[in-house]
Amino acid sequence: MQNTAIVAGFADPVSDAQQTFRKVLKAMSEPGVIVEAASPEALEHLYPSTFAVCQTLLDQQTPLWLSKEFSNPKIQHNLHFHTGMPLARQPLDAQFALAYAGEIATLDDFAKGTAEYPERNCTMILQVQAISASPSTDQNSTTLKLSGPGIKTERQIAIAGLSQAVIRYLSDRPDTFPLGIDFIFTAAQSLVAIPRTTQLEVC
Repeated sequence: MQNTAIVAGFADPVSDAQQTFRKVLKAMSEPGVIVEAASPEALEHLYPSTFAVCQTLLDQQTPLWLSKEFSNPKIQHNLHFHTGMPLARQPLDAQFALAYAGEIATLDDFAKGTAEYPERNCTMILQVQAISASPSTDQNSTTLKLSGPGIKTERQIAIAGLSQAVIRYLSDRPDTFPLGIDFIFTAAQSLVAIPRTTQLEVC
């Protein structure tokens, strides 16, 4: 039998979720700004930051799609226990999706919202190897130049572990605003957001 033991979540679920929500809100409103966030324990190979984001954003009304790397009984059981979230069997049904950034081969199957209901899009929570506020020479890192709402002029960040599909989607912006996917990238105990309003250039 696989281990489905409960992993400790937030010590104070209400207060900790509120604090983390403010950090996620800062990251979404100031794209490219790295903020610290963590839950007391990691959940298997779910980073403490990722676990914190899940406990903050997921609830009974937010279907979550899990990639192959995260689709196991322990992660499913713990996320449902701590948040009540239902599982989305298909990417198109997901309000949130959880994966390693390198796993994503296409974003075509995820909801982009509609003209009438643009908020019915998917937010991707993607684990990456590292996030840096400075350009990186690491060949596995991609340096991104961001501009748009919440950014005075431009902002650069480096993210390690992005798939080509994610890089293409962010740089090409194939969906006409206000449609599109929002992204939250998590490293071990930090995160950065790139919402659909952000314009991006690969350096």
